[in-house]
Amino acid sequence: MKRTVLGLLGAVLLATPALADGKIYVQLPDLSSYQGKVAEDFLSQVVLANIVSSNCPGFEITEEEWSLLTDSADILARENLKLSVDAYDADYYQPAFAALDEADTCASKGPTVQPIIDELVNLGGSREALADQDAAYEALSARQASWDANGAGAAAPSGKSKTK
Repeated sequence: MKRTVLGLLGAVLLATPALADGKIYVQLPDLSSYQGKVAEDFLSQVVLANIVSSNCPGFEITEEEWSLLTDSADILARENLKLSVDAYDADYYQPAFAALDEADTCASKGPTVQPIIDELVNLGGSREALADQDAAYEALSARQASWDANGAGAAAPSGKSKTK
């Protein structure tokens, strides 16, 4: 009996799809209405929410919320604003990381993390993992490849400096 249970457990584990990057994929919002200065401002907020939630105690978020933030930021930067990796990093991630050096950033910006996630959810994003993670991985990979083909460069750093 024990061997049967172990054998079945092994079969289930082997049948479970393994994603190349281990990331959890969620439904992403429709950000197509965010263009120009509005997109730039919202991208700054989304990137800062990512950095704060990843580095400020008390403002941690789930892996699903982290995916929602980072993938939404990538859409704003690469699809809507057509930023290069260097511009994305220099104009958004570097200032967000620099903000961590300011004494009040966690206290003042931490409370904005959930409202930013709420806005992404209101735009059609989700805090729940998609049922078909393999299909979601393929879809995001195809989307990123289209950005690369259109000259937006490779993915920028996610900014997540700790492991969950």
